Amino acid sequence: MKIASATRNNQKTFGLIKGSYFFEVKSNSKSKLLTIRDLLIFINQKINNSNDYISEIGSCFEDKGYPVSSIKLLPPTTEKNKIICVGINYPKIYNGIFTKKPDNIILFSKFYDTLVGNQQALLMPAGMAKHSFDYEGEIAVVIGTPGFNIAEEQAAQHILGFTLFNDGSVREWQNHSIEAGKNFYKSGSCGPFIVTKEEIISYTQLNFKTMLNGKLVQSGKLNEMFFDIYEIISYISNITPLETGDIIATGSPEGTGASQHPKRFLKEGDVIEIYSDTLGTLKNPISSGEQ
Repeated sequence: MKIASATRNNQKTFGLIKGSYFFEVKSNSKSKLLTIRDLLIFINQKINNSNDYISEIGSCFEDKGYPVSSIKLLPPTTEKNKIICVGINYPKIYNGIFTKKPDNIILFSKFYDTLVGNQQALLMPAGMAKHSFDYEGEIAVVIGTPGFNIAEEQAAQHILGFTLFNDGSVREWQNHSIEAGKNFYKSGSCGPFIVTKEEIISYTQLNFKTMLNGKLVQSGKLNEMFFDIYEIISYISNITPLETGDIIATGSPEGTGASQHPKRFLKEGDVIEIYSDTLGTLKNPISSGEQ
């Protein structure tokens, strides 16, 4: 199933996407499902513990759907959730050097307000920062069952699903610190929804492509990563407990603007699009003004 967070008639809401329609949580279920995080907890419990989870979950949603075109999609997480990213997790040229597998998993975090949803504009940074504004297409894993000190062989049990992720980056400010270059307001995106794990035959075969103004610039598959999903989940959970709805962006392959010759950073009017035949399309225009 496809879980989405959105606004409709300027009110925050959440629900399921089926085809081209969005189905909200029923009003009589909203007393126990107050946020998308509550919904993720509920769905995760049903998927893991009920043989009839489809009908039990389906009974909580309205029969009438709204066209997806009539809603504004938001990142499918909450301000309370962690957004953790993995750096240098694919073979590629980085700062002119072909990368080798790091000795350890490289991590950094992003603030919730760095992200927008599908079809929403990325905000061009102001001042000199706009001259090194870059994209990074990625696949992100969404945590279902909470855990701390998770063993690699048990990590799959803690996955709820997957989503697409654009780790918007200001390269010059990464020279100040990784966190500085990765946390510009509305510089990245996440979505369009979470695809739950039962719809995915093989995690390692998940793949994606990144297009800039319709031109292919990146392609990646999870089995190409230096560190696999289970290693990443286990490693992070040894540092901090993982909670339902936490997002882990797994890294970006060759093809970012900084790796091109000459370098090709984002400009106002560009459109960046991340596509997966399993996870949908995350598409964002670049704007110099608040939308």
